[in-house]
Amino acid sequence: MNTLAIPKVAVSLETMRSFYRFAYRLAGLFLNLDAVENSVLNSRIIEYPFVLGTLAAARAGRVLDVGCADAGNLVAPTLASLGWQVHGIDIRDFSLPYAGFHFLRGDMTGGTGFDDCFFDCVYAVSSIEHFGISGRYGVREDDPEADFKAVHEVRRVLKRGAPFLLTVPYGVEGLVRPSERVYGPSRLGRLLDGWEVRRQIFWQLDERGQWHQVKERQAARTRTPGGVAVALLELAHD
Repeated sequence: MNTLAIPKVAVSLETMRSFYRFAYRLAGLFLNLDAVENSVLNSRIIEYPFVLGTLAAARAGRVLDVGCADAGNLVAPTLASLGWQVHGIDIRDFSLPYAGFHFLRGDMTGGTGFDDCFFDCVYAVSSIEHFGISGRYGVREDDPEADFKAVHEVRRVLKRGAPFLLTVPYGVEGLVRPSERVYGPSRLGRLLDGWEVRRQIFWQLDERGQWHQVKERQAARTRTPGGVAVALLELAHD
């Protein structure tokens, strides 16, 4: 069934900045913004060090950034500056003015065109959970198997024994439309079928906005929206 396409208004960057400043002042009438600013709500503070720390001691080679189009993406330029040949793929446009970074606008679920066993590492930081969910990031049609298709393509383009670094929301399994899937033991187990789990780490955000490393069973009880937990996984395949 076709969904109604709602036209979006194009505005200038300065207009967006003005809107942001107004919204920020308005929020300050009701919220303690100092408390919000002093808490680190974004899971990137956990995920980015996980990827960079894993690759810091590795020999630079070819690496694929799955879902790279994030204005705060620090991993791609950092790896490029360390000598990695970074290939980024996303269904959205993305520009990064770094030598060693190569962007491909494409869809991991439909095949990438990269050769088999092309990459020395693949990482997907909070991206797989958005695949196939309509209403965001330009996705128009639901595909409940999109995340499985993407991971299958990762397996094809990644060298045997090389690391696949995957981070996803973790907790009580479900779909937070139109934002993301939350993985529980069942769907994550299906997603990782055939992969060797070399390392898995779970973090959870507490009520004060602080991150803590927790056991899997505690992370699995996290209910979203409201609670936040992430799984950080280092995988490989034969």
